[in-house]
Amino acid sequence: MTVPNKSHPPGRSIALEKQQRYAVYSFSAATPDGIAFTRSFIVVVNGYDVITRFTRLQDYAGVYRAKTFIPISADPEAKLHYICAMLNYILVEHGADLGVRHVFEITREMLEEFFTCYALTPKHDGTHKSGDTVERCVRAVTGFMYKLSRHFGGFMQLDPADLYREEKYFTRGGERKTKLVPNFQIRGIAEVRSPFRDLPTKVFELLIPLAFRYAPDIAFAMVLQAFAGLRAGEAMNVRQEQSPLGPGLRFTEIEGRVINIQIDLSKVLVLRSDGKSVGRIKKPRKQEVFYPFVDAFCTAYKYHLAFLRQRSFEPEYAPMFPNEQGKAMIYDSYRKRFKALVTEHLRPLLLSSGDPELRIYGQKLCENNLTPHSLRHWFTVQLVLRGADIGEIQYWRGDRSPQSALEYLQNKGDLVRELKETDSRLTELLMKVGAELNG
Repeated sequence: MTVPNKSHPPGRSIALEKQQRYAVYSFSAATPDGIAFTRSFIVVVNGYDVITRFTRLQDYAGVYRAKTFIPISADPEAKLHYICAMLNYILVEHGADLGVRHVFEITREMLEEFFTCYALTPKHDGTHKSGDTVERCVRAVTGFMYKLSRHFGGFMQLDPADLYREEKYFTRGGERKTKLVPNFQIRGIAEVRSPFRDLPTKVFELLIPLAFRYAPDIAFAMVLQAFAGLRAGEAMNVRQEQSPLGPGLRFTEIEGRVINIQIDLSKVLVLRSDGKSVGRIKKPRKQEVFYPFVDAFCTAYKYHLAFLRQRSFEPEYAPMFPNEQGKAMIYDSYRKRFKALVTEHLRPLLLSSGDPELRIYGQKLCENNLTPHSLRHWFTVQLVLRGADIGEIQYWRGDRSPQSALEYLQNKGDLVRELKETDSRLTELLMKVGAELNG
């Protein structure tokens, strides 16, 4: 845990193979029954990004520190990036100035200096980190140093009391409890940034048919997001009905009509022979298609099955979205294909429209980047406008916390203008494009 770089006189360069810094190394693996998981480590790399040493620092990232059972999917990768940023700032970049070469020598003042620099330093695009991002950094690094101090005791300059303060609070049942809160207050630059995600229904009704015409490999993934609220990475994890790993979709019929569709997101499985991750499932679950969209979903699924019959795929996995090589599509590929669809087809169509509202939205697309997340946003707007409460929105979105549902409900007044019945209209539009594609 000694600093990998030694100080050197100003102006003298160090050979790339001797330039050392901390970095995160992750690899993906699978259990014998195909359940995918990731393991991440803090390593030392040289100027060529070649690993020169593995450390044990990831063991102190604080993941599940209070529990004896740890899910195999648990991995501290996100926290490790914050921890590496701190180690590089204090030990590598400023170690000589601060007179510190070992993680044991880090003091509370050094951590506070790092947090302040982290909060105030602009990103590459000139914007600043959000308050939530700074909070996550502080909590990750504080938890890391706390666990080190508990384990190594007197060897550390830091004492656990330097890192946390106790705060009293009451539970909903009136029980008084104590929680530990990071003992830091960091000043930063507050920026109000909201991603461009608004997707008017009249634009959505153009986008989905365009997808089946010009991007049939991702069209049904877009339907999964818009009709079942899946995240983009979760859509990439969906398998075909006949997959040897278990059916990705289950249909319930009564008298020949589908009344319920369930999507299996209960676990992350390996879907490619090369073991590459296709995306993450934020909350393992079996997600249902929102019932007003069942008919339109079934129509879209019929067209996707026709697409699958024309494309080869790895039969031992039977992914729902095979790429041109027959392997399951990954999240990054889906995002790029969606961006191309918007740029090459949707935006030109909107800009040439006779509808002033569509032209204005097309102009917005020249200045903003529309991502697949807009489909999940559109789905949530539909839930709110149909009277769903907090619990229902949380269920249909597959959220762990009700916070997102609360934010949508608080902004319900601003969403009323988006109200438009889409159930039968979407089915009609999909049947029309299907008839065109199939002659």
